[in-house]
Amino acid sequence: MKGHNREQGFSLVELMVGMLIAIVSSIVVFQMFSVSERQKRTTTGAADAQSNGATAFYMIDRDVKMAGWGLEQGLVGGCNTLFTYLDNGVTTGPVNDLFASVTIADGGAGQDSVNIQYYDNPSNANFKLALTSLRSTMPQSSSELNVNSTYACDIGDLAIVSQGGNCTLMEITQVQPSALKLQHNPGGTPTYNPGVPYQNANAWPAYSTGASMQCFSKLYKRTYDIQGTTLRLTQPDAAWAMQTYEVVPHIIGMQVQYGIADAGSQQVNAWVDATGAWASPLAIASIRRIKAVRLSLVARSAEFEKPDTTGVCATTTPAMVAGWSSWATFDTAGFPADWQCYRYKVFESIVPLRNIIWANL
Repeated sequence: MKGHNREQGFSLVELMVGMLIAIVSSIVVFQMFSVSERQKRTTTGAADAQSNGATAFYMIDRDVKMAGWGLEQGLVGGCNTLFTYLDNGVTTGPVNDLFASVTIADGGAGQDSVNIQYYDNPSNANFKLALTSLRSTMPQSSSELNVNSTYACDIGDLAIVSQGGNCTLMEITQVQPSALKLQHNPGGTPTYNPGVPYQNANAWPAYSTGASMQCFSKLYKRTYDIQGTTLRLTQPDAAWAMQTYEVVPHIIGMQVQYGIADAGSQQVNAWVDATGAWASPLAIASIRRIKAVRLSLVARSAEFEKPDTTGVCATTTPAMVAGWSSWATFDTAGFPADWQCYRYKVFESIVPLRNIIWANL
């Protein structure tokens, strides 16, 4: 008789050993994958912080460099006394910082904000510089303006009249091209034209022949501030109503200072916070001394780094924060509670106020 062939296979012990080896190998592979994935997310998060910070910095830098656009600075260079008024339906009073291209709102222990002013929408492709002068003397401050040209002056425009150290802000309410006349009658809301009793009580001047004048569309303002961990932009919409937009995520800190020069100089010799004498509203003499701003901006990585075995995050420490800037101080008390679980990028630069420098103010 022929014997049966026996098939050889793995024993139970061999199978268990093989499964154990496979499990251990899988654990090692997944651990390596986890570490690799975390390193990738950390690298990607750092790149995102770099990109977000660069975008935010570019936006603010560009607007600050263009600040003051639309106003002939030579017109206001001799203004020592400013006469302004605004009734917006809620409050009445002077227009603060009319000639300040950039103002800073100091956030104290929090984050600063930057206010940038133009004398028309900088994206207006039809902008025309409307410069003229008076061809006859105004009998009183409320009189109509007899001008040499009404070119580019429209109803609803604002105008600045300048002479002998005085400057007055007016709102154009009627244009008579053939008669070369401009009206600035009070009434309406909002209005920049006070009634005669207000003008008389505040000694508003009447200008004589040869006084300089410029019309411009509107006071167009942009404000950058930080809400939580987002950079926001507030600006007028098409109907000139102020709207706030979230423009760049993961921006957590902003500190800004004025670069000031001595009177009559263009050389910045000091940096000051927007506090005390440098808080808004600014005196005209102070506005003329501001030649630049310096900005420190902090962007946060989107990647949350795990705490250590004790449950404490030490990815970013207070000592690291103290070294973020050579001049700006960032108070982490206003940061989210888990701020130490993230990585950060700091951007700094000095931005000249070019329209002020070009005008030799």
